[in-house]
Amino acid sequence: MRILILGAGQVGASLARHLSKDSENDITIVDKDEVNLSDIARHLDVKTVCGQASYPNILEQAEIKTMDMMIAVTKSDEDNILACQMAHILYGVNKKIARIRTAEYLHHDKLFSDHAIPIDFVITPEILVTNFIKRMIEQPGAEQVFEFDNGLIQLVETKAYAGTPIVGRPIKELHKHLPKTSMRIVAVYRNSQAIPAYGETVIKDGDSVYFVTKKASISKVLKEFRLVDKTYKNIIIAGGGLIGLNLAKFLEKSRRVHIIERNKQRVKQIADELEYAIVLHGNASDQDLLKEEGIENTDLFLALTDSDETNVIVSILAKRLGAHKTVALVKRNVYEDLATQSDDVDMVISPDQITTSGILSHLRKGDTMMVHSLRQGKAEAIEVVVHGDEHHSDVVGKTIEEIALPNSVVVASIVRGDKVIMASRKLVIKENDHVLLVLSDVSKIHQIEELFEGYFD
Repeated sequence: MRILILGAGQVGASLARHLSKDSENDITIVDKDEVNLSDIARHLDVKTVCGQASYPNILEQAEIKTMDMMIAVTKSDEDNILACQMAHILYGVNKKIARIRTAEYLHHDKLFSDHAIPIDFVITPEILVTNFIKRMIEQPGAEQVFEFDNGLIQLVETKAYAGTPIVGRPIKELHKHLPKTSMRIVAVYRNSQAIPAYGETVIKDGDSVYFVTKKASISKVLKEFRLVDKTYKNIIIAGGGLIGLNLAKFLEKSRRVHIIERNKQRVKQIADELEYAIVLHGNASDQDLLKEEGIENTDLFLALTDSDETNVIVSILAKRLGAHKTVALVKRNVYEDLATQSDDVDMVISPDQITTSGILSHLRKGDTMMVHSLRQGKAEAIEVVVHGDEHHSDVVGKTIEEIALPNSVVVASIVRGDKVIMASRKLVIKENDHVLLVLSDVSKIHQIEELFEGYFD
């Protein structure tokens, strides 16, 4: 696929890294910052064009007429909108994705259509990240929670700890512990390496485990791997940007929320929008301020400022002052690695990976409903709708064990109508099933596309 990316900032560079791993993609990236482009060109096999992404001559220099897709993620919503209009009107680009962050645009759904602003898919990272954190807050003890099939099925990542029921025991014993719970372990990572999740596989202390289940069963399953955290009641948010504000709105009626913001004008703005949350003007790295606000009784500390460095530092500080759990929002890899290696930062959230997941579902072939990027883009969970019949498909009418899946691909579950079915070797795939696949090696995606050619275009 020939893909044009406009914008070589954090999101554009992350997309280029992810998409260039696929040898079948031909990537061109445009930005007016030559330093950003040079850095990308040194590390990735992509074409670069330096110039204003919304100028027709620059788009033509990037060979826009030959592109299958354009992804506009410059810092300017207006440039992204204008580029999509030109791509549609002047050059007939088939699929256009744009990052739009301004609320005034997002409040009007009718704006984005071929008859108005021709953007096929609008991506808003702040909304995606906010929803991601909401799911994590609702399931204490989960490292990540991914929704599929409109929330009917959840893919959960957690860490296994010694002294819990399943650690040191084979996976098959889970069903003895949870006889009435519908769930399945689909992936296990040990020392950052994927290991097969067979019934005989023994779960060890420190393993990262991915399992699928219904939302109502998550906390019950988590207890097999760890002492589940109590409900997060006392929450401090560092950073009053869009993510911090939207989370405070979501949490303030059911939890005690404090939000700390450095900008005095912004403090007044967010205070006007919140009913119950306490809004504080100050620096989250101020130890005295944190102590005054009861940091030692804080269940969850969320560092969501615009600065990676600040988020890592204040998370470490909050943990050392007594916060039960700390979460840092981190964009750049160097700070992500630093935060991950620190015992004082319990969870690192990458907005780039979350945004990439939001875009991937529009890149995969066929009737793809949802895609989530896992393990920094090395793995993937994908939900597809099966089309065709048993006479015109390599999938329909066959049991899972009859389908020649690559070793690194697992069928996690099936949603049939409103019924969730955990996958087993004897389960027969039917037309219109929603199939959740987990790929521990994302390079196998094209083998999956070929295997399911009955419904991939």
